[in-house]
Amino acid sequence: MTSNKHDFEELDAPAAAAEKLGISVATLRKYSLIVEKVTGNKDYFERSKQRARLYHKKDIDDLDAFHNLSKKDGLTLEEAARQIYAVSDKKETDKKRQAEAKPKNELMDSHQVAKLLGALQNTIASQNEAIDNLQKQLNRIEKQNHDLLERQKQLEAPKDVDDEIAALPDISGIVAEDDEKQETQDDKRKKVLEDKKKSEEELHDEIINKAKENAKKRASANVHRTLEDMQLHPAKKHWWQRLF
Repeated sequence: MTSNKHDFEELDAPAAAAEKLGISVATLRKYSLIVEKVTGNKDYFERSKQRARLYHKKDIDDLDAFHNLSKKDGLTLEEAARQIYAVSDKKETDKKRQAEAKPKNELMDSHQVAKLLGALQNTIASQNEAIDNLQKQLNRIEKQNHDLLERQKQLEAPKDVDDEIAALPDISGIVAEDDEKQETQDDKRKKVLEDKKKSEEELHDEIINKAKENAKKRASANVHRTLEDMQLHPAKKHWWQRLF
């Protein structure tokens, strides 16, 4: 058995240990495998550089007790080993359950690692973009607050009239005349616009009325001219006829 004994303790090779136990090397190897199975420790016994088992004095004593117990009471080799090495089925079952309960650390392959890194980089980029947007909004709000404060200061400040502006001549009359001229021009523009707004029907009616009026005037003039032509005018006499 592996122990904390000093290195100078003598260890027996399989042949020497089998001779002390009075069994063959093959039987010793069989017993050793059963002990390793029952204890659940493949390195229960010391090993040489060539991986051959080495046995302490206590190991030989335990194997001797195991050999003698296996010949009594009809016990199997594993049952005898459990009694000697104080390993019960319950402890073995608990050990298996604990091993099954341990989380399995599964290693990710390179593709999964790259995918995870890409997702993390995208998340970081999104967070940085959100931070930049928030900073821009904060700067804009600060500027608006600054402008509002400046306007408020200007409104609260007293309005001083400049002496040079106060000394300027009064031009209210000139401005009034210009306003009147402007109003006259505006009236003309309005009239032109009103004339343009006349509908085509009104223009048509006006043209028809003018035509009828002109026709009546021409008819009246023709009648007077005809009566005048119907009157008999005295025959004209030559100058020599007027002497007689």
